[in-house]
Amino acid sequence: MKVLLVNPYIYDVAAYSFWSSPLGLLIVGALLRKNGFEINMLDCLRVVEKKRKEDGRAPFLKEKVQPPECLRGIKKRFRRYGISPEILKKELATLAIPDLILITSIMTYWYPGTREVLTIMREAFPSARIVVGGIYPSLCHEHAQKTLDGADMVVGNREIETFYSFIEDAFNVRLPHKPSVDDMHLFPYPAYDLYEKIPFIPLLTSMGCMYRCTYCATPYMHPRIIRRSPQSVLDEIVYWHNRGVTRYVLYDDNFLYKREVYAKPLLKGIAELPFSIDIYNPNALNASLIDSDVALLLKDAGFKEVRMGFETHKTDLQQATGGKVDSQHLEQALHHLRKAGFTQNTVGVYILAGLPFQKWKDVKETIDYLACLGVTTHIAEYTPIPHTPLFDAFHMHARYPINEEPVFQNNALFPFAWEGFTEEDLLQLKHYAREKNRIFDKSL
Repeated sequence: MKVLLVNPYIYDVAAYSFWSSPLGLLIVGALLRKNGFEINMLDCLRVVEKKRKEDGRAPFLKEKVQPPECLRGIKKRFRRYGISPEILKKELATLAIPDLILITSIMTYWYPGTREVLTIMREAFPSARIVVGGIYPSLCHEHAQKTLDGADMVVGNREIETFYSFIEDAFNVRLPHKPSVDDMHLFPYPAYDLYEKIPFIPLLTSMGCMYRCTYCATPYMHPRIIRRSPQSVLDEIVYWHNRGVTRYVLYDDNFLYKREVYAKPLLKGIAELPFSIDIYNPNALNASLIDSDVALLLKDAGFKEVRMGFETHKTDLQQATGGKVDSQHLEQALHHLRKAGFTQNTVGVYILAGLPFQKWKDVKETIDYLACLGVTTHIAEYTPIPHTPLFDAFHMHARYPINEEPVFQNNALFPFAWEGFTEEDLLQLKHYAREKNRIFDKSL
């Protein structure tokens, strides 16, 4: 049985590969390979390799296109990121006819690209069974079922048993290896060998989160915390190191939870490996859990930078968004990280902008506060995500119908702009944050 894995191109007003990768698709592909299927990969979301940074990030290929009908009145430049439909069709013509096609769909507002690629796949391979999965079907299941009606199956992230049954029934086979979502250690390593070059390897070390941040869908997507053992993560690092990989990206919303029995042993194990690696953490670490030991171990393990989540300097908003960290915790974490050897430009802090009825002045105060602490500020624009407390409480106040049309859930469209925080305010804040970051970069 031949399987084609497809990562679609996307339509958006802005996109960049911040260590992004179709990890779930590659894990499922590796799982099918372990069950005897022959797998192939077609990644439509390609980057400009010659512009790839030393840390592994890179800009996507892009081309200006007409926006969808619902966005025609919005003054934003709309682009397709990745290869064109014409190039996709040419590449499909060179492939053997697959029996099964798996298409991933990540951001909810990226579904137009998924739908278009699905149509192309159905036309190119009418006899193939097509399954679409990912975050979009998990968060907007009913919308996905209607929109992706050309697929034989639309599956959410926790419906792996249903997926197994579909494969067995569709192809009249028995899958000998069917781990549950709760058995992370039984899943094979993702099939990154399908790529000619591997710029980095994401390390998925856990699913779920102990915190209940009101803007985050992780508790909905993964109600239980599931973790790999430190040794299994070390084994994977060694596996990829033997294949020439030196750069790793930590995918973990919960990395420092129960740090004494998990993070600290793992970091110590990485530091004791007979080779060194570079580690990045786009998923923010919880500053309240960074003590002196953790800071030293992060440095020894090879973290090239440390990114922490802070959200805001305002105490009431800290509590309203989850209350997992406050200013005192942040300052203590910074103290430990600096003693461990991290410098100003290797410590970054995420703050949120564009929350419902948030004022631009509050974001500016947070930027000023972080500038006084001498850390890099990363503005994260609020994304309204279905099945989160903030979405449920405020979706009716958005300036677009975000509950009806996922395209409007795009943070780049600033769904919760209002007179106290306009799009112009946001642009000025981004410029202001860059200037603040640049000032202390020059002082180093």
